Amino acid sequence: MTKLHEQITETQTWALSFTLQTMHNGTLVKMVEDGKNTVALSLKDGKLQVALRTYRKDNPLQMATPVSQGDAVSLVWLGSRVELRIGNTVAEEDWPIGSCFQGGETEIIAQEGVIDVAFAPCAAPLQEAESEFTNAQYWTPQWAVENVGDCMPFADDGVYHLFYLKDRHSHTSKWGLGAHQFAHVSTKDFKTWTKHPLAVPITHQWEGSICTGSILKAQGQYYAFYAVRMSDGTGAKLSWAVSKDCVHFEKSEQYFTLQDPYEKTSARDPMVFQDEQGVYHMLVTTSLVDKPEPRNGCLAHLTSNDLQHWQQHDPFIVPGYTDQPECSDYFCWNGWYYLIFSNYGFAKYRYSRSPFGPWIKPQNEALGGYVYRVPKTAAFGDNRRIAAGFLPHAQNGDSYAGNVVFRELIQNQDGTLDIANVPELLPQPSVGQGSWVVRPQAPEEYAQADWVKLPAASFVRLKIKPDSPSVSYGLTLRQEGGRGYEIRLDPFWQKAGIYRRDGNLFFDADRSALPGVKGLEDEVILELSVYRNILDVCINGRWATLRRVDEWDETAGYTLGGFSNGGGASFAVLP
Repeated sequence: MTKLHEQITETQTWALSFTLQTMHNGTLVKMVEDGKNTVALSLKDGKLQVALRTYRKDNPLQMATPVSQGDAVSLVWLGSRVELRIGNTVAEEDWPIGSCFQGGETEIIAQEGVIDVAFAPCAAPLQEAESEFTNAQYWTPQWAVENVGDCMPFADDGVYHLFYLKDRHSHTSKWGLGAHQFAHVSTKDFKTWTKHPLAVPITHQWEGSICTGSILKAQGQYYAFYAVRMSDGTGAKLSWAVSKDCVHFEKSEQYFTLQDPYEKTSARDPMVFQDEQGVYHMLVTTSLVDKPEPRNGCLAHLTSNDLQHWQQHDPFIVPGYTDQPECSDYFCWNGWYYLIFSNYGFAKYRYSRSPFGPWIKPQNEALGGYVYRVPKTAAFGDNRRIAAGFLPHAQNGDSYAGNVVFRELIQNQDGTLDIANVPELLPQPSVGQGSWVVRPQAPEEYAQADWVKLPAASFVRLKIKPDSPSVSYGLTLRQEGGRGYEIRLDPFWQKAGIYRRDGNLFFDADRSALPGVKGLEDEVILELSVYRNILDVCINGRWATLRRVDEWDETAGYTLGGFSNGGGASFAVLP
């Protein structure tokens, strides 16, 4: 047993380090102030577990990570953040409220099996270096550990910047406040990407989370607007950070809150843009406190001439749903003005010939399917707009953060929008050519035929033609000993979706179905991407949907085939 004696003040940063010599379950190190257990590190079944009790919270902040014998471990307290490092890597982190210590007598007790115990009364964060990566579609920094949350794309000078909310524990960090921060990657060609340091991190304990916002270039610099969810539950603060290079941002430390009739605590997601007269506008997710629930969610509207002093106005829109319109996006494209916002997690849009409405609600208002979460867009290249959103980890979509998904917006002549794959992000086809026909013996029957075995990560483009408009048809995906899926196209219902083969074909409990898909009675071009447990489908270059399949074996291949019901269908692979 090793004992150290320290005095640790409330504002002090510190680091506790040791080497793990044995892998026996039990307590490894304790930090005790005035007889009170404040920090405990223990080992259980190959995982290092940490519990930190602060003077502001009743329940401890907890972290856990796998470890191995001989690992060098450091627990680093940085005031606004706690890092659990293995070697020179941050294996886990969380964000405290309050301090573990108040300057009393602190005893550090290390058990047998822990060696090289050391305490440093000050500590510094690890500096994150820039790095490059490829294959950005479905990217996440660490699969199921560090996730991509709300996306905030921004393009300037030939560079597409993806700012996103870095999520560590599916919104449960910092006692459920989220503790999100602006992370940042960028690309010039959608093939090679650069990962940059955090753009807007949490730097104060009172910041419960840095909420979604927007990036604007103005007055010779870049502004990152954001809202702060407060740790004490008071009204959210709106603020901004500035940068000269769109990479290194500095917080302005200037804040303001919404006023009546807007609800303050949940205010978030400031979207800032400049109109043709040079006036800046800000749209903020909130509710009207003077309007009865449940349909009082709105986008607050503020204006400014200098991006620092803001004046409130009547709501920009009150869409009439039973939750608040989140993560709004606003832009002008070829003479049409667009407003995108998300209710219940999935995006809807309105459009108009005038910058502030009246807004037209399209027949199919959903943009990109029900589990494509809160996408926002940026102009890029020659008259293009590229959207970025995320696919949640939960199969039904009811969780926060996951993998980034990019889509290209398709603008129709009447101003309506569709959404499709980004060509630069599509991999090479996994199979070169082939064709087959599926035809049941009787028209009312179902027929299915396997065609080819494909690898776990694959892409295939096909041309499919039904015999008549009454035929339901599509693709089958089947793994040995696993569950199968159908990509089902139904001309009568103008509907396409990804279904379990043994599931209910009339009620899509998994929220992958797309309504309003036209032209299914004719020849269609279908693109299918399979990546780990993600199935992604695009039809005729303008309707895209995807879903996650948790029971899918991510490392095994699958058999691709076709089916038809109510008649026959022909299938041909395209290069």
